[in-house]
Amino acid sequence: MAHITSVNLSNDKWNETDAGLIAVGVFEDKSFTPMAEEINTASDGAFSQAVEIGDVKGKSGESHTFYLEGKRVLLLGLGKKDKYNAMSVRVAAGKASRSAIEKKVDTVAVECLCIDCKHCQAVGEGLVLGSYQFLDYKTKGKNNFELKSATVLGCTKEDITKGAAIANAVCLARDLGNHPGNVTTPSRLAEAAKEIADEGGMNLTVFDREEFTEMGMGGLAGVAQGTDEPPKFIVLEYMNGGDEKPKVIVGKGLTFDAGGISIKPAAKMDQMKYDMCGSAVVLGVFKALAMLK
Repeated sequence: MAHITSVNLSNDKWNETDAGLIAVGVFEDKSFTPMAEEINTASDGAFSQAVEIGDVKGKSGESHTFYLEGKRVLLLGLGKKDKYNAMSVRVAAGKASRSAIEKKVDTVAVECLCIDCKHCQAVGEGLVLGSYQFLDYKTKGKNNFELKSATVLGCTKEDITKGAAIANAVCLARDLGNHPGNVTTPSRLAEAAKEIADEGGMNLTVFDREEFTEMGMGGLAGVAQGTDEPPKFIVLEYMNGGDEKPKVIVGKGLTFDAGGISIKPAAKMDQMKYDMCGSAVVLGVFKALAMLK
């Protein structure tokens, strides 16, 4: 697990936090977020000067680092203010996490980038998703660096915590998809489902080959004939939805395309392991339910 799992909330001022990197924002119309405006004033217009010179344009995805009062300050481009939405917030927060990792700074503090607290959940999502890396099969060494913590300054809304939980579920789905086919097997997916069921108090049923073949699922059994790995038909049920009509999510879990390995071209054959990402998404949804219940 190479990502942060939670996001802290704080009312600290920008010059009071101990974070190694502080992130604030600027729009394309050259207007600053409230904390960025404070920093700009305290630094005799350092941000404004960069804007006037033309280096800072405020475009989405843009970032510039300033060193002010012994702090690393990251000025993030937020794009057009009239088109600023949850996706914009998520992208900016993710950029803050990735920038910290690139600079090998293990703590980051981000101004609450959701204007008028409209998209606080997206801040939590972006910080966690931006910190995600898949390092399980990389040689351990100085080139691998992980973010340890992220803090949102100036906002205490629980939506941020909710966003972090949802992003953790997305990271689980990413991990399941990124492992090779001999690791993320049907049995491993069943194990993940059990872990989620135990955490969330859900009902879990796992049908083996003989059981689902007798139920008439011969096609599923046929696909799994090309491997010694036993197939599984996994059913997870979350029963706490009240009187609402049930929602059913179905995800394909073909963990390795053994049937076509010898007749398909070699290009992108390594990506066939992603054939199971439908099932990973379903497990991610239930992981989010378990965390938010």
